[in-house]
Order: sequence, then C-alpha cells, then structure tokens
Amino acid sequence: MKKFLKTLAIYGFSTFIVLNLLAYLSLYSLEKSYFYKQQFVKNGITEKEFDYVILGSSTGLTTLDSKQIDSISGLTGFNISMDDSGLSAHYLMLQQFYSFGYQTKELVLCVMPEDLSNLNPVINGNDYRFLPHSSDENVKQYFREMDGKNKWIYQATPYVPIIGVSYFNTELFYPGVLATLKPKQRNLFDDRGNFSYPENQNSSKSLKQLTNKTKKVNIVNPYFIKIVEFCKRNTIQLTVYQSPVYGVTLDYDSNLNLINHASLFNEASLFYDKIHVNRKGRAICSREMGAYFLTQRQNK
Repeated sequence: MKKFLKTLAIYGFSTFIVLNLLAYLSLYSLEKSYFYKQQFVKNGITEKEFDYVILGSSTGLTTLDSKQIDSISGLTGFNISMDDSGLSAHYLMLQQFYSFGYQTKELVLCVMPEDLSNLNPVINGNDYRFLPHSSDENVKQYFREMDGKNKWIYQATPYVPIIGVSYFNTELFYPGVLATLKPKQRNLFDDRGNFSYPENQNSSKSLKQLTNKTKKVNIVNPYFIKIVEFCKRNTIQLTVYQSPVYGVTLDYDSNLNLINHASLFNEASLFYDKIHVNRKGRAICSREMGAYFLTQRQNK
C-alpha cells in the first residue's frame, strides 16, 4: 500500500509539473506574440512616439479608425482599445504602454456612461489577456487591488500557471499553441489596432423602434481619476470621447475636454447595435475626429 501511494504521489507530482510547464509555455508563446492587443502593443509596434493614441473598450476599438484619422490630419496615431474592458483595464493598458517605452502627446479616451458611473469596478471579462504579462509589476498590482469573481485565479496564475490556463483554456491555451505556430497573427484588429463591425440589418430594424431619451452622466469611477492623473504626470493632453449611442442624448460635465458624438447621427443603418457603429458609422466618426485634429494643428 505504501509503495502504491508513493508511486501515485510521484506520478501525480510529475503530471503537475508537466502540466504547469505546458501552461507556462502557452503563456510565454502568447507573451512573445501579436495575438491579443496587450501582446501586440508590446511586440508589434515599430514607432515609439505618437501624436495620439485611442484607448477604450469595444466602442473605442470600432468607432475610431486611426488610419483614416491619420490620412485626414497628417498625424501618427494608434488604437490600443480592448473589447470587453472598462476604465480599470484602460488604466492598466496605459501603464503598460508607457512601461514598454512608448509615449504619446494626446490620449483619446473613449468612455461609456455606465462605466463612468461605476464606483466599484471589478475584473473585466477579457482581463485574462493580461495574464501572459503577469510577472509585470503593473499587472501584479492590478490583480491585487481589483475585486471580482474568481479573483484568486488571476493572482495565483503567476505562481501556478496551470490554474489560469486551465480555467481560460480556449482563450489562453489554444491561442498559445497558435501563437507558437503563427506568432504574428492578430485577433480581430489590423496593424494599427483597429476593427470594424459589418452592417447588421436585423439590428437596424429593432433600433428604429427605440425612442430618444436624455441621460445625465455621473463620473465617479476611480480609474477615470487615475487616468487623468497619469496624463498630468506624463504631460499628455487628455481628450474624452463619447461614441454614438442610438436613441440617447448624453449630458456631460462641461469642464471636460470632451468630444460628445453620442448624438452625431441617429440613422439605424449606421449602427451595428445600440452602442456600436458599423463600418459606415465608423467612417463618419473617424472623419470628424480627423477634422478635429486637423483644426488643432492649424491653430497651433
């Protein structure tokens, strides 16, 4: 019996070591790849200084096209927005961006009213994409201070990689294998960090049934304040950008350096869903943003 238990323990420990090694290699492959935006920002950008960067969630990712903006304004920009994220993750991305040696003169922070009014933000849906960088001090600190479901998984993964990789297996292990084979493949964004939604006829029909309403925006999210302070410390001009929202007029504090495109247009055919524009809507928003930057340059 003792021999059996000893053999079982040896095989169990060996399996544990092998699985953790595979998990570590998966995270390592991702960390060296272009796959998620977090990795592409570290490994895939050739420039070090930008005139502006776009930072936000899926609305920032799909509303402002840095290529179109650059073609109008003559500036050099990049889109570091991440889908399914909030201001807390945006702050972490901004920290990482600077820790990787990049700089920007201006930050276009794409916001949503629900996120701004969230006093107690928790871990975001796609925060696992930071796990390949879990040895970075910014990432460690982020997962120490954030609350949310299964917080312990994020905190334990740097020490026992199999915990996070097994929990997020389809999001980390399989992309890790793909990153080993194709390290420069990107996940739903172009070489300047942009992505667009197609036209959605079914959504257009349902949106037309919505009535217009006005909403006051409360800014209480502590990570918005952290982003503001980060910009001040690093001499970054902060521009807050509100993307179009179908059927809603948003009332913001006038003290903000704000571009409020919430009601820029209200044609259902320009939206993918209520809060996301499609590629036609993106072209209009990007044209307006390019004109804004061009006016800035001409007034200097």
